[in-house]
Amino acid sequence: MVEKNDLIEGFKDGFVNAKKILSDKKIQNIIIILLLLGFIILGTYIRVQNMPLLIDQTTGEYIPLALDPFYFLRIAETIVETNGNLPAADLMRYPSLEVPWHPEILPKAIVFLYKTAKIISPEISLRFIDVLSPVIFFILGLILFFFLIYYLTKSRWIAVLSAGFLTIIPPYLYRSMAGFADHEAIGMLGFFLAMLIYTISMNFLDKKISLNKDYLKVLGLGVLAGITTTFSIVSWAGIAKFLFMIIPLSFLIIWLMKCKKDEKNILKYLLFYVVWFIFALLGGFLFGYPITSIFFGFIVAFSSILTPFVLILVLIDYLILKYGKRFLKEKQKRFRIIYSGILALIFGGIIYQIFIGNVFGLISSIINQIISPAGKERIFLTVAENKQPYLVDWISQIGKRGFWIFVAGLLMVGINLAKGIKGKKEKIMLGFIWLIFIAGILFSSISPNSLLNGSNFISKFVMVGSLLLFGIYSIWIYFKKDFSFSTNLIIIASWLVPMVLVARSTIRIFFAIVPFACFMMIYGLFEIYKNRKLLKDDFSKFIAYLLIGLIIIGLIFAAVTFTKDIMVQAKYTGPSANYQWQHAMSWTRGNTPEGSKFVHWWDYGYWVQTLGERPTITDGGHANGHWDHLIGRYLLTTPFPETAKSLMKTHDVNYLLIDQTDIGKYSAYSSIGDDAEISDRASYIPTFLADPSQTQETRYGKARIYSGGVLLDLDVIYNSEGGEIFLPKGKAVLGAIILETENETFKQPQGIYIYNNQQHRIPIRYAFIGDELFDFKKGINSTVFFFTKVDQDTTKGKVDNVGAAMYLSEKTKDSLLAKMYLMNDPLNEYPELKLVHSEQDQISTFLKYQGVQPTEIVFYQGVRGPIKIWSFNPGEDILIRKEFLEVSGGYGELDDLQFIK
Repeated sequence: MVEKNDLIEGFKDGFVNAKKILSDKKIQNIIIILLLLGFIILGTYIRVQNMPLLIDQTTGEYIPLALDPFYFLRIAETIVETNGNLPAADLMRYPSLEVPWHPEILPKAIVFLYKTAKIISPEISLRFIDVLSPVIFFILGLILFFFLIYYLTKSRWIAVLSAGFLTIIPPYLYRSMAGFADHEAIGMLGFFLAMLIYTISMNFLDKKISLNKDYLKVLGLGVLAGITTTFSIVSWAGIAKFLFMIIPLSFLIIWLMKCKKDEKNILKYLLFYVVWFIFALLGGFLFGYPITSIFFGFIVAFSSILTPFVLILVLIDYLILKYGKRFLKEKQKRFRIIYSGILALIFGGIIYQIFIGNVFGLISSIINQIISPAGKERIFLTVAENKQPYLVDWISQIGKRGFWIFVAGLLMVGINLAKGIKGKKEKIMLGFIWLIFIAGILFSSISPNSLLNGSNFISKFVMVGSLLLFGIYSIWIYFKKDFSFSTNLIIIASWLVPMVLVARSTIRIFFAIVPFACFMMIYGLFEIYKNRKLLKDDFSKFIAYLLIGLIIIGLIFAAVTFTKDIMVQAKYTGPSANYQWQHAMSWTRGNTPEGSKFVHWWDYGYWVQTLGERPTITDGGHANGHWDHLIGRYLLTTPFPETAKSLMKTHDVNYLLIDQTDIGKYSAYSSIGDDAEISDRASYIPTFLADPSQTQETRYGKARIYSGGVLLDLDVIYNSEGGEIFLPKGKAVLGAIILETENETFKQPQGIYIYNNQQHRIPIRYAFIGDELFDFKKGINSTVFFFTKVDQDTTKGKVDNVGAAMYLSEKTKDSLLAKMYLMNDPLNEYPELKLVHSEQDQISTFLKYQGVQPTEIVFYQGVRGPIKIWSFNPGEDILIRKEFLEVSGGYGELDDLQFIK
């Protein structure tokens, strides 16, 4: 029988041997390689789960997942068709403007992958490669991300675990999965590559090298860093903007630190930065990207103005160091950098004012961007992915555990920075101020209903105050204390700052932030473990180990949750161009003449161009945002038919298309189409549902109650027998609609309006029931549009053809969308428009197969309706207004023009 002590000793020996084996670098490398390979395989497997869904039911070919990828696919197909000789202009977009082709490299990269794959498998299709391309770029990007984190931390474990979390974190899935052939996946690849080359370059410059002997290496690294930066620009301009924040910020800090410690060897840094700057600009020649776009979009733009400023500053500072120090008194030498900075501001401001633009406007833009990073443009704000996120959105994206572990990583960066300062009090103070800095940015925008909602004075004070506090203390540290930071820590901190700042900008930017968030999650864990050795008392060590244990448990739970979530999400994520759109575009290809021009809300432009193979007046590229306003105001929301006809005739439109989702999007395009005061068009179309439990029997019929609730979009004044009723806009509410029947005849609908806790039952003048518009001659000047409501379980056959109602206010009832799409031109105001195709929703089609005849619009898990296409044949009495072709203008400035003879 084995003795107990022998068993214990055996375990101890086994543990020691295992630790010895695992401490072997070769074994560790094998484990790291296997883990990274496993993450690549897992990430790939997950990201191709939706491939069977990405097939066009009308052609059998693969199609992209989202809107914008259709555009890049069309460019790639055109490149193949023309053998790389693209026409001078893309005539499928904004035909009268002759818009140039998009300069980003994605379509060329897809064609390159396609031609490479053709060598191996001649039967492979371009569309298959197109939908698979984001997964390929994800794999390459993940490998580069691993090496970037490894070079920044010198830890293979931090690198591989960060890559592992990036593989499974939900916000990074959608834009890197099969079908999302947009610029995000290749853009992150380009960003990681540029950051990696920059990190390697700065580590090389840290070495004691002789510039006389190694200047070619410095030049080479500068050239390579510049070209990879340009590659990032041509891959995804959005992510490249971060490079023009991170690189100059980190370089400036390194320069300041080196000048204070080793000013004799800073020429190599200056040479590198100058070469990087030049080749980041000239790299456009290599990739066929306009140099002017790089210069104005990335070099002197307000978001990256630090780039040229740092160039001017280090040039001036070097000249002062080299030739001007003898003119400075001893006390002045310590403030040399302030003189350099002032001269750089003056010199740079003069150059900017003379050659580029208003320098004071630039300053204002920078301040506004910091305070309101989401922007204030109407078109920008109406796009869902451009909405300003809040802290609650952060937490919903990566979970509570993930968020707080991420915050722990951010704080560890500050602690490591504090360790580089001499003086215990200063270390503690910097750590405390860093905490305020991080909290001030992250918690200044908690939620729209919070005291810190990101837009009020308190929120702005908290954010700006934390920035100023950290900036002022950092300057004090620079002049008063000795410090030393590693180059990689400076790069990490410089990466951190724009990441947390832009987290308040748009929801879409989460995709660019999550790689850094994954890095911080793992970084925090390892840094806490590393710093435990500095703790002297047992209680502090206990807290550290407890924190480490909680983080490990949190990471494990987060990893399991993330994996489960994205497995389900990936498997059931189909194309945005659903069956209904696929069939509508099949009809378009086969039944409209080539070159026929379509007009619609901009969302559908790329679908019509790629799937329907027809040019459109607008699309998601917003090559001319002013036309979005014109279509919103003078087409979709106009109560004046002549304006819509004139606009379409001016643009030589052949077909008008309206999609069912335009009902829900009414608030978006009506606000874009509003006048300068935002007073006459901005509105919405709410839906009210019949509640059977509230149906009341009357003497000759019954009264049905439609429940809902919506704020009024206009002031309403109604004179009743009891006196005048005033219902103010934005305060009074329509709480319900009542529809009575008497001897199976519908009576005038009535609204239950609520204001100041008082209910007012007021008749509504118009009602659209079945296919007829009823005018009851009196009542509030609005329309109730009744339509079919289908029970959630369609097999039960519960179909109520007046079970749902839309409330069309005075602002919306006469709009083209209401009159043409909902009511089918009840007053014959648009005889020039002929309905040539109506692609039904699947629910409506299913009901008709069951022998049920619902209305065109159906409520089933939301409002559903057909995609309608009208041909347009204008008469000679309709005027062509060249003003509709202008590429800029004011809101509603064409209202007073004459549109008909």
